[in-house]
Amino acid sequence: MSNSYEFFLTAEELAEKINGKITGKSDIKVSGISDLINAKNTDVSFILSPKYLDSAVASNADVIISDTVEQIQNKTIIKVQNVKIAYIKAINIFHPQEKIAGKISEKSSISNSAQLGKDVFVDDFVVIKDSTKIGDETYIGAGTCIGKNCIIGKNVKIFPRVIIYDNTVIGDNTIIHSGAVIGADGFGFIEDNGQIIKVPQIGNVSIGKNVEIGCNTTIDRASFGSTVIEDDVKIDNLVQVAHNVRIGKGTVIAAQTGIAGSTKIGKYCMIGGQVGFVDHITIGDFVKIGAQAGVAKDLPDKSEVTGSPARPIKELRKAEAYMMKLEELFKKVKEIYNKLNK
Repeated sequence: MSNSYEFFLTAEELAEKINGKITGKSDIKVSGISDLINAKNTDVSFILSPKYLDSAVASNADVIISDTVEQIQNKTIIKVQNVKIAYIKAINIFHPQEKIAGKISEKSSISNSAQLGKDVFVDDFVVIKDSTKIGDETYIGAGTCIGKNCIIGKNVKIFPRVIIYDNTVIGDNTIIHSGAVIGADGFGFIEDNGQIIKVPQIGNVSIGKNVEIGCNTTIDRASFGSTVIEDDVKIDNLVQVAHNVRIGKGTVIAAQTGIAGSTKIGKYCMIGGQVGFVDHITIGDFVKIGAQAGVAKDLPDKSEVTGSPARPIKELRKAEAYMMKLEELFKKVKEIYNKLNK
């Protein structure tokens, strides 16, 4: 896909920028990046695996980035160490992030006691309440509401219609996508003689640096203390994080996952879509959890589990293999039973 203000690089110039080596025509010019199917001849494309070789041969792209393939007929190859890192660099070359100039919309409502840093962009119908502090070069999209006593860092991007409740803390370079709700009441109730009594939720949410939070994700404030999202966590759309949860640095969570109250998740975990966690459990570091798993107990570091209830992947696969043989086993047992009872 070409960029909106088209410019050209030679394959050699691009290779230098992404730390690659050229095989083929080094002077061929490119002006954009695309996938193999949609690429034009002026686009650079990429091949993630040799199994896509036929697609690369058929592609209109004249220049291909690869970490596995060194030659493709009639193509110039830029050989790199890691193709995924290289194509991210190429995307940033052809589609650099637009620098947004600071601006405060006349249609916004900002408390006199709020403090805004340099070059903050505040779009139409944004509400910023008392004593909130916004860091330099932060972007706040239309219709967003930020409560009292919040602290929001530098270069934060908050897209339209995000709701941030009182006392929330958000670190530098964090991205929050549209529809997210940060700091609403946790789901705390007590039954007393047939009455359901609400437990006051008087804590907050604390989000680290370089975090990304997807559309319509909800992170509840703590009943006491903080619900904590550590640095570099990436949370997909439609994820529910309950009160007093703690998510460790660098953990990645896919869509529709639900994490019940006071559960602790370690560092650099990978959590698939629609995973459910019960409350008050502890998940170790570097844990991998498959999609739709039901996690009902603590998991040690480096566990790899799936299924509901969640079990070690190797154990579950073995059980599934036995299940496939149950019909045959029952037939044999029935034959033995019939012989014994003649």
